[in-house]
Amino acid sequence: MRIRTRSANPAASVAVPSSSAAPELKRRRFLFTLGLGSVGAAASVSASVSTLVDATAAPTEDSTDGRYRVTEHVRDYYRTAKL
Repeated sequence: MRIRTRSANPAASVAVPSSSAAPELKRRRFLFTLGLGSVGAAASVSASVSTLVDATAAPTEDSTDGRYRVTEHVRDYYRTAKL
């Protein structure tokens, strides 16, 4: 069995100089701004896509039931395609 020896100071404290806190805050601020910019870009893209989908998904009166309809241009095609 192994015997552990413990020192008199179980936890050594490390002093952090105050000058190192400034780069840490700058980096945090940069990352926060980068995150906000990404969220803003995603929100603007999703808003433009949703309006595009709403505009294209609106059914017209001719295609409400999805059935085949013989319109004037279809009749013209049938008339010209006869042998």
